[in-house]
Amino acid sequence: MSAFFLTFVAVAAAMLAGRDAIRVARLRASLGWVAPLLFTVLLAALAGAGLAAWIAQELSPLIRPRVKPLVVGLALALAAGEVLLRSASKSPREPTRSMGAITLVLLLGMVTDASGFIILSLAIATGEPLLAASGGALGAILVLGSAVAAGDDWQALPLGQIRIAVGVALLVAAMAIVVSGR
Repeated sequence: MSAFFLTFVAVAAAMLAGRDAIRVARLRASLGWVAPLLFTVLLAALAGAGLAAWIAQELSPLIRPRVKPLVVGLALALAAGEVLLRSASKSPREPTRSMGAITLVLLLGMVTDASGFIILSLAIATGEPLLAASGGALGAILVLGSAVAAGDDWQALPLGQIRIAVGVALLVAAMAIVVSGR
């Protein structure tokens, strides 16, 4: 159960500070869609978390137990770098109206952004990919769903300070895992 809770908290924090929440909030504000965006968020979060956990399940037997803390620490450090260094892009002048394109972008974000690295690393570290995927998907759905509901109001949050806090916390966690693994 710790895999579920840790992944839920970490992914929710990374999503709160990340670009995908801003992206869906902007889409909601410009397009006015709620139900289609919520469905897209649900689909992308479930598929992305499942894919990250599947990758972790396939990689885990290939990683020696002595090296696992280093791999997990590296994945968390990459997540921290993504949160700290990659800010949201400017709002597009003409946002897409294609739900397929929006779903694909969110799915790729779930797998390649901080949330995917977190799910991957915690699934490897705990050895419970299903619980890590469930926690990560729930955290993503909670934050992205809130961003859809908030729309333009999402950008009123102190996102810069949240990004710094989450990025530093991920770096500290990465260092602690690497040091404790030695």
